[in-house]
Amino acid sequence: MTSVPTSSPMETETELVITAETPDAFLDRTLDAARRLDAGAYKAGPSRLSFTSMEQLLETLTGNRWRLIRQLQKAGHRSIRALSKDLGRDYRGVHSDVMKLMETGLVAKDGEGLVFVPWRKITAEIKAEEAA
Repeated sequence: MTSVPTSSPMETETELVITAETPDAFLDRTLDAARRLDAGAYKAGPSRLSFTSMEQLLETLTGNRWRLIRQLQKAGHRSIRALSKDLGRDYRGVHSDVMKLMETGLVAKDGEGLVFVPWRKITAEIKAEEAA
């Protein structure tokens, strides 16, 4: 990964954009945002999560992890045990997936230790030239 979400996710966050981009493309985008900020022309957009390759993105967002995210969006705040029952999966596997998704900011824990998805909308941008 070349970046993490641009802010600490709260339940009020609206959108996360996931991309696979080269480190140079990430740096160019970041420098452009810094220039706009210095010029007073910066407009806040969605938070972003960038991976250095499509392979890295797909290693992180496996089918099981994507189903986990979708289940959490549907069910709301859940314990890992309840989530594993919802998904019909082994607790250890779900726990491992939750920990990985927490590292990337796709899943968070609330004050009671329940996991949830802090994004109302998750969008993936895939550019063929950078995904190849």
